[in-house]
Amino acid sequence: MNDYMTRYSDAGPSLAGNNNNGLTQAAAAIAYAGALPLIIGAILVWARPMDIGPHLIDLIILCGGALLAFFGGIRWGIAVMHSTGPTFTNLFGGIMPLLISFPIFLMENDLVRLLIIVVALPLLLFDDLRATRRGSGAPDWYLGVRLPLTVMMELAFAATLIFVIVN
Repeated sequence: MNDYMTRYSDAGPSLAGNNNNGLTQAAAAIAYAGALPLIIGAILVWARPMDIGPHLIDLIILCGGALLAFFGGIRWGIAVMHSTGPTFTNLFGGIMPLLISFPIFLMENDLVRLLIIVVALPLLLFDDLRATRRGSGAPDWYLGVRLPLTVMMELAFAATLIFVIVN
């Protein structure tokens, strides 16, 4: 995993072999900015549980479902970009996060919905890391962004889950 962080931090090749580290830095900035509402939301759930906590929990859960679907879209995009064309397995891997997210949008039990997110995010990351090592996944720079981003998001979702369990 550290290999991805090292490669991302180098000024070496990035998107499609171009030496355009500015794009990878922009992607990182946008990704980390996107995690801020989750982190701030999780903090506010604990700090202001009576007045805004319930609404923030719903928002955090909906963001989690959207993130899972988004990661599925990224996987689909990576699959179709292969020069030999996509495989059924890779396309199915792009659909799975969306299918996993359906219960998040349809169920009412916050505990179950948060558990799905907390379990699915690291599993998707692990699978993405494995695919990239095989050469069939995302570029290394993406995983250099995705790894710390997933850790930050996972902490926010876990803090919200703990709040739901305790309360």
